[in-house]
This record gives sequence, structure tokens and C-alpha cells, in this order.
Amino acid sequence: MPVLYAQQPTDAQPELPIPVITGVVSFQSTFESGARTLSPEVDPILLLPLGRKLLIESEFDMATDVTHSDGQWGPAVVAHGIEYMQLSYIVHPNLTFTAGRFLTPFGIYRERLHPMWIRNLADEPIIFAMNDNSSNGAMARGSARLTSGMDLTYATYFSASMKNNQLAADRRAGTRASLFFPGNRLEVGVSFSRVLADSHYNMMGTDVTWNLRRIPLDLRAEAIQTTMLGRGYWVEAAYRLDRLGRSPFLRNSLLAVRGEQYRVPGIAQTLLDELPERNTSRTTLGWTYSLSSGVRFNASYGRNFAQGDNHNIVTVGLTYRFASF
Repeated sequence: MPVLYAQQPTDAQPELPIPVITGVVSFQSTFESGARTLSPEVDPILLLPLGRKLLIESEFDMATDVTHSDGQWGPAVVAHGIEYMQLSYIVHPNLTFTAGRFLTPFGIYRERLHPMWIRNLADEPIIFAMNDNSSNGAMARGSARLTSGMDLTYATYFSASMKNNQLAADRRAGTRASLFFPGNRLEVGVSFSRVLADSHYNMMGTDVTWNLRRIPLDLRAEAIQTTMLGRGYWVEAAYRLDRLGRSPFLRNSLLAVRGEQYRVPGIAQTLLDELPERNTSRTTLGWTYSLSSGVRFNASYGRNFAQGDNHNIVTVGLTYRFASF
């Protein structure tokens, strides 16, 4: 009996990229020092490919912090702005040019870990305030294979100054480079930024990411040094519980712990209100449980250590990630 083979159409067209609308809705509650803070947030994201070489990406952030203390609720001021709105052109598999508004490529937290559906702990590290910014200008980034067991990644950029509330940015220039070892799943990076705003100063940073093979443990660390804003670091470990059993509870649970320190500069800084006024250390332990349909529940307990300001920080919340094609 003859075997029949289906003929493949010779004029078949490759699939074209499609637009994607995604984002996150989150609601966090934080309890510390007799105060309770409610933090709802909505971050829609648009990905719009233009052929195979061009990509438009944009994220709009809208959030508010409402605090209850001394028996009354404070004002509810909605903060909103454009996190990024960029056009990227893939020149080569090893090189991409980006123009517009983009997340400043310094360290790892701002670009990789900041979104609520990615981060392991709801509270940001203390030193995140030093680099909680976006840039308006141009960026070149990519990667290159140095040896069979080592890759180089790089990003360099320039940002123009802008005072608009939605598109605020400092005039600055900088670069980040890292060595990635695929076999060991280890990356070590360094960052440099020269801020050319009203106050001129340098920022230097280092970061490490290590995804262990033998155990389901992820290690991350980041340090920042500046003469104007001070210096600090954080170290975080996240352990997935899926190897401890087959139950849905263990399979969807993750434990994370973070230790961090911040040291004030020699001269009191007045640029960032979010940074502590005194040397501060903090330890945080958290649990994340991933439900179906992009929903995650998170809870954490932290202890703040500073002269005259030792207190507990408890955070619980829900995060929902949505996507449409």
C-alpha cells in the first residue's frame, strides 16, 4: 500500500510579529511604626513590532500611596508618568540602537527586577532611589561571544535634560558592561554614570546574578557608590520550593530573603527625599505564591535598623499580570 506524504506549500509565508498589550495591576498594603499605607498601581505596556527590525515599546505608570496615621488618612495624590517610550532598531544580532525614553541601564534592579510581577519582594531596596529614573536620548546595546564559555553584554547611552512631569529626566551619560558565563549561569556586571544636572557627580555600581544548577536558588546582589548620594548594597536569595514536594502549594511557592545597608554621604544630601537621613540596615524575609491566570500573592516581614529608628515593616499584596494579543 503506497504511503502518502502531505505536500508542503512552496509559497508559505513566515509568521509576522504581532502587537501585544500587557501590564500589571497591583495592590499592596504596608504596615510600619503605627502607620498603614495602601498602594494601588496600574502599569499598561504596549509592544508594537514594525516588521522584523523595528520595535516600539511603551509603559505608562500610575500609582498612589495613601497613608493612615494619627487616626486619619492622608491625601491621595496619583503619581503618573511614562516609564519608557522607545523605538528600537536591530542593526545586527549583536547590536540594537534605541531612541526615545528608556529605562536607564545602570545595575540590574531598574531594568530587570523592578516590575511587580517579577520582583521577589514587594519592597524595593533602599538604594533603588539612587537610580529610580528613565533617560531621554539614545542608547546602543548588545552582546558578543568572547569564548565558548563567556559572553560580553554592553549598553551605553546619553540622556538629555527634561523637566516635563511625564517625561522628566536628567542630563547624563553612562555605560554598563557584564561578563556572562552560560555554563555556570553567572553574570558579573559593572556600571558607570555621569550625572550632569544642577549637581554634577559620578555613580559607580557593581552587580552579580547567579542561578544555581544543583539547587533551585537564585542569588542577586548590587552595590552603588556616589560622593553626592552616599553608598549602599543589597544581597538577595530566592528559593523555589518545587523540589520539596509535588503539592500545588510547594510547586507555586517561593521564599526570598534580602539584606541591605545604606551609608549617608559625608555632606548631607538634599537631592532625594526617599533616601534615609542616617545610616540604615534592613533585613526582609518574604513569601510569594503564584496562582493561575497571572495572579500572585506576596507577604513579607522586614526589620529596619537605624539610630533612633528601629521598626518592623510588614507588606502584603496581590499582583495581576494581564496580556492580550
